[in-house]
Amino acid sequence: MMPANILVIDDYADNRELLRLMLEPDGYLVREARDGREGLEMARATPPDIALIDLSMPGLDGWDVIRELRGDERTRNILCAAVSAFTDGTRMRALEGGFDAYLSKPFRRSELIEIVERLLANPQTQKQQTEGNQQEKVF
Repeated sequence: MMPANILVIDDYADNRELLRLMLEPDGYLVREARDGREGLEMARATPPDIALIDLSMPGLDGWDVIRELRGDERTRNILCAAVSAFTDGTRMRALEGGFDAYLSKPFRRSELIEIVERLLANPQTQKQQTEGNQQEKVF
């Protein structure tokens, strides 16, 4: 089986590197986009299995990116997780806005891997399962 391809879209190099270092030991192929526009271009050129998208970026933020991805037939079905330090209602807003999962910063590697594995295991039902779960830091 081919390793899952994960696209990290974040304007901070340190955040991209941290995610890459957490994912690569488990065999995931990680590509990095420096901003929302680059992330969209990369997703359209070679759709990833999962996109991890920072919500707050200058220019095209994570909310803009998810709207664009969901509005494009080529990228509509990419599994997307919002990554954010915001907590007040942001998780529900992200799930209602088209994200398949939400990961709040700071997070542990185990939380990241669990979300990635759950998305890959059963992408169709993930959204319904996560909508009923009100815990902020857990899937």
